[in-house]
Amino acid sequence: MSRRMLIPLSLAFAVAPSAMAAEAPNPLSLAPFMVGLSVADIDKVSAWYVEKLGFKVTLDVPLGTTGGKLRWIEAGSQRIELMSLPDSKPGPERALPPDHAAVRGYTHLTLQVPDLDAAIATLAARGVKPALGPVPVGSLKVKVAFLRDPEGNMVELLQRASNRES
Repeated sequence: MSRRMLIPLSLAFAVAPSAMAAEAPNPLSLAPFMVGLSVADIDKVSAWYVEKLGFKVTLDVPLGTTGGKLRWIEAGSQRIELMSLPDSKPGPERALPPDHAAVRGYTHLTLQVPDLDAAIATLAARGVKPALGPVPVGSLKVKVAFLRDPEGNMVELLQRASNRES
């Protein structure tokens, strides 16, 4: 083997580890998985999400040894984990936006829809009236409406400006 062939091979070995490091997966590559809600009446709340918003129950299991229940409901890529413990306490009642953010913590779940007006019409036929909206939020380039589930949890329906006429 000539001396000329050794140089390119040694360069190849020197480059390989750094190239491999660039391909390593990001340990903080995050993706939405679910939002969790503690509820008093898991059957009533899950029925509302199923009947009104089109979710499906995908998991229903006991919650530890407490006598509680855990239920996953899903629609498309959205998952809500409903948890019901026998001695749970109600949270504070939330005002309508933007005052709902006056109490820290969970404020609302946002679900994107392609056509907010059509979604509101479909919900009206199912007996659901928005608590607020639909209203445009020009600074965010969206149009939104807020619903309340049977226990008062806020659900925001959002349509991006790219999905509607300006």
